[in-house]
Amino acid sequence: MIQMKKLIFLQLLLLSILGCNKTAQDPVVTGFASGESEMVKKWKDNKLGMFIHFGLYSLYGGVYQGQPVTNGYSEQIMAHAPINAAEYQASAANFNPENWNVDSLVNLAVQGGLRSIVMTAKHHDGFNMYDTKYSDFSITQATPFKRDVLKELSAACQLAGLGFGVYYSLIDWNAKEGATAISTHNADTISTALHQLNLNQIRELCENYGTLSELWFDMGNLTLEQSKEIRTLVKRLQPDCMINGRLGNGQGDFMVLGDNQISEYKMNLPWQTPASIYDETWGYRSWQTHIDLRNKVNEHLFKITQVVSRGGNYLINIGPKGDGSVVEYEKQVIRGIGDWLSQTGEAIYGTRPFPLGEKPWGVFTYSPTNIFLHLTKTPDEGEIVLYGINNKISTINTLLAPFTPVNFLTKTVTTTIDLGMVPLVFEPSTILRLQFEGELDLLPAKITYPDVTGRFQLNFQNANSTWAMDGANYYSSVPVATSYQWDLANLKEQPYQIILYYTQEEKDKTIKMTINGHEEILDLSKYKTFRQVTEDLGVIPSQVNTQGPYSGLSMSSHPGAIGYTSPGEPWGKAGLTWTAVPFAEDGKFLNLHPGEMGTYYYLFNIMSSRETKWISAFGTDDALMIWLNGKFLYSTGYPSPPGNVHFIELPLNQESNTLIVKNLNSKGDYKSFYSFKVDQIRFEKEAGYTKLIPQKNNHIEISLARPNHPFENLSTPNLRIVIQEKKK
Repeated sequence: MIQMKKLIFLQLLLLSILGCNKTAQDPVVTGFASGESEMVKKWKDNKLGMFIHFGLYSLYGGVYQGQPVTNGYSEQIMAHAPINAAEYQASAANFNPENWNVDSLVNLAVQGGLRSIVMTAKHHDGFNMYDTKYSDFSITQATPFKRDVLKELSAACQLAGLGFGVYYSLIDWNAKEGATAISTHNADTISTALHQLNLNQIRELCENYGTLSELWFDMGNLTLEQSKEIRTLVKRLQPDCMINGRLGNGQGDFMVLGDNQISEYKMNLPWQTPASIYDETWGYRSWQTHIDLRNKVNEHLFKITQVVSRGGNYLINIGPKGDGSVVEYEKQVIRGIGDWLSQTGEAIYGTRPFPLGEKPWGVFTYSPTNIFLHLTKTPDEGEIVLYGINNKISTINTLLAPFTPVNFLTKTVTTTIDLGMVPLVFEPSTILRLQFEGELDLLPAKITYPDVTGRFQLNFQNANSTWAMDGANYYSSVPVATSYQWDLANLKEQPYQIILYYTQEEKDKTIKMTINGHEEILDLSKYKTFRQVTEDLGVIPSQVNTQGPYSGLSMSSHPGAIGYTSPGEPWGKAGLTWTAVPFAEDGKFLNLHPGEMGTYYYLFNIMSSRETKWISAFGTDDALMIWLNGKFLYSTGYPSPPGNVHFIELPLNQESNTLIVKNLNSKGDYKSFYSFKVDQIRFEKEAGYTKLIPQKNNHIEISLARPNHPFENLSTPNLRIVIQEKKK
């Protein structure tokens, strides 16, 4: 076996690992709301908002020199046509949106049940839709219209009681100084000059456009310092303004998924799906095809239900024409959404995701007095069985027929709902309302029991994880766990011992362990035992195979299913086969060059002589995701730590295993590697507080002791907690 000392980069890291007295650093960021503050609660309660993409690009309508520009979004027509800067800037003289009417826009939002409006102040083309003193490329100075449309909309929203937010692009193709060059990905480095322009204009927006409900930043690849400086400015001027996560580096107040993406899992921290009426564009496109109106309305209602049931908000976009008017089809879609919400809004507004999860027939939301069942399919055998609700259920009815009760039977914590007489409609859903008494009281969704030896074995795979999205920029954002939680049953009336086992990956972290409300801070750099195993193991990885590079592919999007596959099998929609990586060697940088914002996937088929947990090393530049046998193991959306290595414990099955690794590189200086030939180093630490309650459910939670921001990755994939009876 090749020892770690032969892998120089791992050897250097090991030397730092053995230093046990590293001091935990203070949080990098301050000013985040703790828990669900009034600002966060109000934003989450609103649920739905209107996005408006309106700018100089609207004049083109997706057409250049008489031909439709079919590649890319129409609001980026300058890049996709392409149109040179001088010609594009000159076209502002023809931009005269005489049909712009803020009262009709606000009325449309109200009719659609939308609680706020977010409008583009400046998109990537750098054209300013407000009166700025830092550029003459604006609607007030470069067009015959001369009006500050952003200020008009702000005033109209305030009068109507709607929230008002502003979209601001952090890249600018037409800035006089520091302009970003047009790229394929838009996640460009922000120069010092452009950053100063951004600060100046953000100050204008915060000071001159009333109370802002949210600031919606977009694109760029900012440094941590740049992101922090923008956040500090906004919070000083508009302390209750919610900042979106595309500011980068964990500096937002809410997470934003990719365009038109819906989270596949529940997230309790604030998040949002930005959704265009059409997937193809956000800005006006004169040749856009329109599908059947009812189908389009139902498409968005289904998405709204999915998003809200998983804890998110939905921001639906319209793209006014160059003359300022709204496309009639888009009006009808918004009004169709509003018609449904006028009858079902109590199951959407002010609700939260139901802790007991989703079912094959649909999803849940709940409010302080009601549980809402959103049925999108007919349940098996015409009935619904709910388990785990301790509250007394007083009545059940449908929202569309509130005075017609639904038959149900409750025995202890099991409620059976008879749907035999309920008219089920799945366009988009049938909603049942369960009215319950008292404060919601549920059994845990997942209970951990002792194994055959009497020990509780806790790890991230059997935890109830709190999920979030985190990363340095748009492309590197990955799903992360911010905490692990377990509910333990069948504890005996005797003392217990709690032991934490972990690896180099976790060693320098300081975590908080909460047991039934009692908090203990645990410094993992101060351990009791250090174990190093150097025995050989029959782990035989295949030759590494790859797919890529993929350009402009976010870490949360994949061209194919993440599961079992082999080098000879076609993968993804394109049906591409995996190819061998040339000159790949264990412990050495892979000889691949993806370019900026490029991603590669790597495939390993690993043979193991027995079922085991084997620590392996993975190096990446800017973001990393790992799956083993179809199950997610680890992800990070930031550049690798010093030494460019992550140590991940692979739970290998006996015989064949499928490992898929995804790497993102932001700047093209690719330094990815892998190594299965590392010494197996594990640490052991005992918890000080071990008071558990016999014959009761005990709740245990692990989180970072001093997170830099609410969405920070817990990053303890190998942490294992063993709870066992204390030896006498």
